[in-house]
Amino acid sequence: MAKFILIIREDLSKYPLAEEKLNAIIKAHSNWARELSAQGKFVDGYGIPYDGHLVERIDNNIVVSPLRDIKEGVGGFYILEVADMEEAIAIAKNCPTFDEGDIIEVRPLM
Repeated sequence: MAKFILIIREDLSKYPLAEEKLNAIIKAHSNWARELSAQGKFVDGYGIPYDGHLVERIDNNIVVSPLRDIKEGVGGFYILEVADMEEAIAIAKNCPTFDEGDIIEVRPLM
């Protein structure tokens, strides 16, 4: 078995969402995580709020600033333990929020 991360990329320009819409997205992902857990494939995962900070070096100074002018960001992730990349991709194809415009990045963990 190998571990993979499914990174949920989403359009951050749509945030903040109405509470009802946000709750529906959270529920869809919680249900998906429960299904994967019941299959013994889910290791861990979290949603990531749309607000945050950047820490970067600018002109030899470390600068902390709010996220800026980003359209696409990471909305959450799943860590899976499955046989191989093909199985991880097959699981990613069932993401419950493709209709919201989400994109799933699948990568192996070292």
